[in-house]
Amino acid sequence: MDIKSVIKKNLILNWIYKIQKIYKNKKPNFHYGEFAEDIFINRVFKNLKSGFYIDIGAYHPFKGSLTFLLFQKGWRGLNIDLSEDSIELFKIARPNDLNVNCAITNFSGETLYYQNSEINQQNSLIKRNNHQKEIKVNAFTLNDLLKKKNVTQCDYLNIDTEGNEIDIIQSIKFDVIKPQLISVEDNSFDLHSENKKIIINLMNEKNYQIINIIGVTMFFTKSSSVNKFFDLINI
Repeated sequence: MDIKSVIKKNLILNWIYKIQKIYKNKKPNFHYGEFAEDIFINRVFKNLKSGFYIDIGAYHPFKGSLTFLLFQKGWRGLNIDLSEDSIELFKIARPNDLNVNCAITNFSGETLYYQNSEINQQNSLIKRNNHQKEIKVNAFTLNDLLKKKNVTQCDYLNIDTEGNEIDIIQSIKFDVIKPQLISVEDNSFDLHSENKKIIINLMNEKNYQIINIIGVTMFFTKSSSVNKFFDLINI
């Protein structure tokens, strides 16, 4: 039996392990996003002291988080991740949020995801290599999960799922939830990649327009709000 298995079977050791997994990544930065995307997000919502975020592919409460600065100032939200271990971290660090271990895709039922390790940004519904572990997980469309959890508000939506972002966007009913800001990760620095074009066109069909790209993350707002966007981000 390896040491991780021993730790997970011991309640006290398992608790200590999770605490150190949370706080060893909490550095005193001005930002937590990999490319400081959260600075832009916080600027958009600078006048909104309370709100609701939905983070699909949440991964970690601090490390790489685009919602932690919002959480710090009083927002609450729904954190979703394939990994049960990642969601356990959120349950400790953000106990007043809704923290759900599931897959978000274009159907509701059951599926497999491919795990690199228990807490890993690259865990995905897309198989990348033969060394990944297959894990069974419940799957929902976003709207089905929101109905199940009685969530009716969303000010900011983040989609970072390592490959199935298009499936998610296609299945969202934006007449039910109407986020002011949406971010979608596309793991490419190529501004003209085919995947980016598909996402941008799909978001246009959903009446959302691209207004920024930071690192590998695209940002969208409602087409009807684009002309007002400079007022939101003015200094």
